[in-house]
Amino acid sequence: MVKSTKKQIVTLVCLTLAGWAWHEHVLTTQNEPALSKSNATRATSQLKSADVPKTSASDMNNTATSAGWTQSASGTIADAQTLIDRGSIQEGAHILEEIARQDPANTQALMELAMVCTLDFKDSAKARSLLERVIDINPNHRAALNELELVYKELGVVEDGLALLQLKTQQHPDSLELSFAYGRMLAEKDPAAAIASLEQGTKIPDLREEAYDQLAVAALKAGQIELAIKSWTEALALAENELDQAKLKNEPGVDFLEERVASTKTELARARAQTAKQ
Repeated sequence: MVKSTKKQIVTLVCLTLAGWAWHEHVLTTQNEPALSKSNATRATSQLKSADVPKTSASDMNNTATSAGWTQSASGTIADAQTLIDRGSIQEGAHILEEIARQDPANTQALMELAMVCTLDFKDSAKARSLLERVIDINPNHRAALNELELVYKELGVVEDGLALLQLKTQQHPDSLELSFAYGRMLAEKDPAAAIASLEQGTKIPDLREEAYDQLAVAALKAGQIELAIKSWTEALALAENELDQAKLKNEPGVDFLEERVASTKTELARARAQTAKQ
């Protein structure tokens, strides 16, 4: 279960099976305001289908020929989220830009606007700038860290992203979210070097299973099979506990959780088999 894509797939399936509330903690922490449902759903799945409105960045600034935008630009974040959820992307974006202009430290407005730039305006460079502003303000912002990882890959500037996240981890050594994000990116380039950062992720209560799983993948690639086995064992225990709780509470998504448990068991068995061959 290599997780460069699992995170997006997991979240999308969770949305389908278990609804909005089930997956929200994966995208944001308790201290972060939730994104609009439209942005959060599309952000975590990274779906860029024909169903997503395609709007040029130039349209966003063309207020002179867009009736009603002046009035819309005086709204609140809640107004912008409502418009985005209804598909009125341009109007919502203008509200967010005005809020960000008046309050440059408003991470919620910056985050919403970054998602619109990525998914609707197809302007990953601007999204990168906005997301990096969010991290400057709040280095623990999970949603921004998750999306930055994707934007860096899309722009082909992963090395720049690694350099920035490494600097941020040095500036904020106690940030588990930041360390885990850095470890995820670094693992694709240097699994052995990423292990210490991925281990930090196992200390984040609502990300422990994902962190152990990614730690196991990196450890196996780095030839540290015992660590991989130990990490997948931890991930399996967490996944089985989550499955048991879902069954007990008769929650949706049990089938998906059963598949996740089975998949982790398979990875663990493969790692153990590799040890037996040595």
